[in-house]
Amino acid sequence: MDSTGFKTMDIGLINDRLFPITTNEEYPCSDMIFYAQSDITCYILRGKQGDLLIDTGMPQTWIGMRRWLKNFDVRYVLLTHAHADHDWNAAKLQKAGAKLLLCERDRTLRQNYMSQPVKPTLPRYTLRNFSQWINGSIFNSPPYDADIYFSAKERSLLRDMGFDAAMIPLPGHTYGSVGVLCGNVLYCGDAFTGIWKRPDITPHAVSPKLLKKSLERIVRISPEWLACGHGLPMRYKDAYPVIKSYLGMKMQQEHKGG
Repeated sequence: MDSTGFKTMDIGLINDRLFPITTNEEYPCSDMIFYAQSDITCYILRGKQGDLLIDTGMPQTWIGMRRWLKNFDVRYVLLTHAHADHDWNAAKLQKAGAKLLLCERDRTLRQNYMSQPVKPTLPRYTLRNFSQWINGSIFNSPPYDADIYFSAKERSLLRDMGFDAAMIPLPGHTYGSVGVLCGNVLYCGDAFTGIWKRPDITPHAVSPKLLKKSLERIVRISPEWLACGHGLPMRYKDAYPVIKSYLGMKMQQEHKGG
């Protein structure tokens, strides 16, 4: 009770009801461990010397995710890229003792969205792209500096830290976008998305040309699962027709342009 005699609001409960939470316990996908809220999904990789969190979510995800993270020993946080919806809580986790990992090519993107202005990947995302510029210019994540800036070519970095996983460069959405290949799962950040509860091409890319090459890389890998930064994990077989169609369209555009 507060001084008025009314029950004090449980902010965490209200937040969870406004922004429903889904985890691997309610929606098991292979052996992935994930926390999804507000169409933002963060993942845990278990390691020999502590756990790794992939991406950190937004302000509204922090209350519930902080409770969820008590189940793990997070020693490292890998940011697939430095957009605010992925790195907003990075400073909090770093303050709690986790080491932050970020690709060198996204170093200047931190709190500076327009240092890598994005373009629409499809005509239907043109208007949305303008809103991204506005939102990206206004909303900046709390300042942080990564503990480790790595080259996109450092595939063995995670193995050296005790994780049975390899870093996969997936530039396009940002210049420094990376993924993680662990067993039959490719944690792909925003190289692909399920944000509208269906497989789709990410709406924005600093370089659609690089994004096309990253999608081609995903096809070559052909994992069983894609663990996206937005939306719940999906089977690659469900994503492949969308990727194939997009790549085919891009090839036709290049042929006409050439």
